[in-house]
Amino acid sequence: METAKETLKVQTPEHVGFRYVLAGLGTRSTAFLLDTVVRGLFILFIFLVVVLLARWLPEFDPSGLLKAIPKTWFFALGVLAYGVVDLGYFLIFEALWGGQTPGKRMQKLRVIRVNGQPIGWLESSIRNILRAVDILLGFYPLGLFVMFLSSRSQRIGDYAAGTVVIVERRRNVPMDKSRLRSTSKLNLPDVELHVSTLEPKQYQVIRSFLQRREAMNPTHRRELARLLTHRLMKKWGISSTVHIPDESFLEEIVGIYERTRKAI
Repeated sequence: METAKETLKVQTPEHVGFRYVLAGLGTRSTAFLLDTVVRGLFILFIFLVVVLLARWLPEFDPSGLLKAIPKTWFFALGVLAYGVVDLGYFLIFEALWGGQTPGKRMQKLRVIRVNGQPIGWLESSIRNILRAVDILLGFYPLGLFVMFLSSRSQRIGDYAAGTVVIVERRRNVPMDKSRLRSTSKLNLPDVELHVSTLEPKQYQVIRSFLQRREAMNPTHRRELARLLTHRLMKKWGISSTVHIPDESFLEEIVGIYERTRKAI
């Protein structure tokens, strides 16, 4: 793996290279401001709900128990909800949305691990718990300073979690039209069920190969296509006697994956 000031290159065990564009300070700051607006709306909603509960619930309690509860308890409930939103917003969205929050998605940014794999609950928890350190003394002074010195634009939370923020580049997978005309859709049983078990990192490897194959050495290209096809067929228990060009097989798998999973 090698890094530069604006890019991160990762080499997979299958000898497929991924080059990511690292997000800069400007786009990350814009994404954070957008997330701040969204969090503010969440917090405003929670505040209104707490106020309404504090006012209306005692009126619908014939026993009078709710009237005996001090108003400070409702205030404490609101503060607790604010804390959950403030920390949980980034943690939950990044873990469930594959490294994105609403602000990052609008800015086409994504958090990934430094080895190119998607982040999970552990990485999201570490980088967002340490956000409290990055934000010490005000509006991210320490985090901004560390990002400025980092070759990968990482803040302290990113260093601890082993993550980076990248700019997403959406590109279509080039298909071999002549081969597709002679080979229609895969005539294999339960193919969509098999594709549903494909992991995102496996999909990314296959997609990257299809995008870069024209620039590959022909021998290396055939060997890599055969290797990827063999691994999938072995994993899914598909007979090796099925006659279909390796690259056509991979093209169909990517097409089915993107249709059924709406992957990027």
